[in-house]
Amino acid sequence: MRKKREFIAGSFYHVTSRTNDKIRVFENKLGRKLMLKTLQDAKDRFHFQLANFCVMPTHIHLLIKPMEETSLSVIMQWIKTQSAKRWNSIHGAIDHMWGHRFFSRAIKDPQEFDFVMDYIDQNAVAAGLAKSPAEWKASGAYYKAINFQTLIDSISDKKQPDSMLLPAIPYIVSNLLPPAQSALTIKYTGAYFEDIEYLFRLIQKIPGLGESLTVQKPPVYLRYYSGFEDYLISEFDGEDTMWGEVRNSLFPSESKYQKISLSRLKSNQQIKLSKISENVPMCVQ
Repeated sequence: MRKKREFIAGSFYHVTSRTNDKIRVFENKLGRKLMLKTLQDAKDRFHFQLANFCVMPTHIHLLIKPMEETSLSVIMQWIKTQSAKRWNSIHGAIDHMWGHRFFSRAIKDPQEFDFVMDYIDQNAVAAGLAKSPAEWKASGAYYKAINFQTLIDSISDKKQPDSMLLPAIPYIVSNLLPPAQSALTIKYTGAYFEDIEYLFRLIQKIPGLGESLTVQKPPVYLRYYSGFEDYLISEFDGEDTMWGEVRNSLFPSESKYQKISLSRLKSNQQIKLSKISENVPMCVQ
């Protein structure tokens, strides 16, 4: 006999469902996009909160809380049925896409909530599909990193006050933060979140290399600073190569616009990243 499911009103559930015979349905982008579209349609149709998710090649993970008068079984049945219909329609098949039952476990306390959040985030990394959670685009970590909130909910649950789900640091910001500053920011995300949000908005305005019409009046700046030097970044390629003005407080006359390596900057433990106003005079040589 099947074990009766445990349902606790007002709780989050860790839900996992595998494909039939572990077929790699979601190995390619088409399969993953189909699943993401089905999840979004389910959000529009049913009343539930989705704190996190991850679509893996053979299974999905959800951290989900059905709201009042909404059945988890009905939600999951609809998700599995619709995704299977869409998959079979695209491939001209009549196969059973999903295994018979989905796994569900009620989250009992804040510590378990945090553990499941991290477990779902790390799934793609543990499987060797991504180097960091935010790199896997079929995941809640990616949606939070790009600040796209239509599918993922920012959760502050009254019954779980210690497990308030703060939005993740956007990947592009965490990539720019020096390691020591990044570790501190992750540990105390709430205290620094306003600065992180500001930086995320700021970065979107900084042109890529070769896109700036003039280096004298770029739209915004990022400032890396240490005890003696300031680096005012006005162009970068999103990875390691950046251009900006380097100012030395001991030798101000030697300030110049030059190429800067992000990895080299980040290796200096005294370097910090700061938000900066848009009206900073720049020396161009």
